[in-house]
Amino acid sequence: MLQRIQSVFLTLVLVFAVLFVFLPLGKFDLEGLKIALKVTGLESSANIPAEFGQSWYGYVLLILVFGIMVLTVFSIFQFKRRLYQIQLGKFNILLHVGLVVTAFFFTDQWQDNLPNLPFSYGAGIVLPLVAMILILMANRAIKKDDELVRSADRIR
Repeated sequence: MLQRIQSVFLTLVLVFAVLFVFLPLGKFDLEGLKIALKVTGLESSANIPAEFGQSWYGYVLLILVFGIMVLTVFSIFQFKRRLYQIQLGKFNILLHVGLVVTAFFFTDQWQDNLPNLPFSYGAGIVLPLVAMILILMANRAIKKDDELVRSADRIR
């Protein structure tokens, strides 16, 4: 039953996890030149030598995002085991909380390394928060399905 609304919500969570890797978490403004802060490090249109190496937070972010992707795909296909699917959703929310906390530490570390440059948060930092709301909506829909099945079992 992949056509259920919770499967749509979980598919959007998967799309947001993929977009998290590619969208910038923030931007530094260096005299009109925008330097994007992504999970993989700093990226700019000009060739600016990197004075700072890749942070270990970036690797943690990549591991968390990969785990979220795998867990979300696995959760989509557990539609026959609704209570287990709800538990997977709760664990997915926990991973997203870890992702948000690590992303803020990651951006804070880069702000400390480049203190004189103005910083603004990008679209990538919001995606895990929206994904958590989608997981909650999916869990609510799964609970409704479970109640419907249980009520149908009582009638028989």
